[in-house]
Amino acid sequence: MKAFELIETGLQEELAKQGFSQAQPLEDEAGKLVMFSAADVAYGLLYDVKHQRFELRSTTLKEDGQPGAWRSLSLWLFDEKEGTKADAESILNDFLEVVRGPKRVAVVQQKRRGKEGERSVDPLFFVNRLVNIFPELRDELNEEKIVYGQVRYVTFIKAHVVPRCEDLAQKYPDSDPVKKLCSLFDDMYKNGDLDTRSIVTISLLNSLSDSAFQVFTQRVGEELQKDLKFTRKLKGKKIKPEKKKKKKKVVAKPLSNDH
Repeated sequence: MKAFELIETGLQEELAKQGFSQAQPLEDEAGKLVMFSAADVAYGLLYDVKHQRFELRSTTLKEDGQPGAWRSLSLWLFDEKEGTKADAESILNDFLEVVRGPKRVAVVQQKRRGKEGERSVDPLFFVNRLVNIFPELRDELNEEKIVYGQVRYVTFIKAHVVPRCEDLAQKYPDSDPVKKLCSLFDDMYKNGDLDTRSIVTISLLNSLSDSAFQVFTQRVGEELQKDLKFTRKLKGKKIKPEKKKKKKKVVAKPLSNDH
């Protein structure tokens, strides 16, 4: 499959910079799967033949080097017959944004076993906490599970949570919901696992406008503030690639809605 090779090659080039191994083919009854590993963490690229979709996964490796339970990071529908090169490139750009998260890079560089195991709060817990602040997310979360069979956390946060946080920050910066969000972000940053921390800093807060970003940055704890300063600088260096990616994603989304 040319699309799989394109996405695999793009991920390989980026992950090699972070010290990951060459793609290793693995058996998976769902379809074609390759794994990129470094220290005790790994990413997986899967094309699910039955459901016609690409999935970017992450896991912590066991003592014997075998992958543990996989966690889905991003999911995109892709029809092998109708999907175009532009669709595949759009999916690749989305996956690259996930693996370029600074906290992910830091963990690989440190190569400290057990780091993720010390933090047990996962993205699902984070999303459920968000539902307490934005009750309307409950129906959207259920729809996400029905349509895709699981929650595409990065995509869901950007589509449903970022706009609400942006609106709150712009209209009610000193409101109780904003204070609750800041408290939640601090809690997730301190106690969340690798995926949760990346979602809070990269997928959510770094997707806000400059003014909204400042509202939250000024109200979160010192530890998270320091990370966000670095995160924002990282985003500033990639303005053009992000614009290109967003333009291409419009091509892929109609494909997702047809299935």
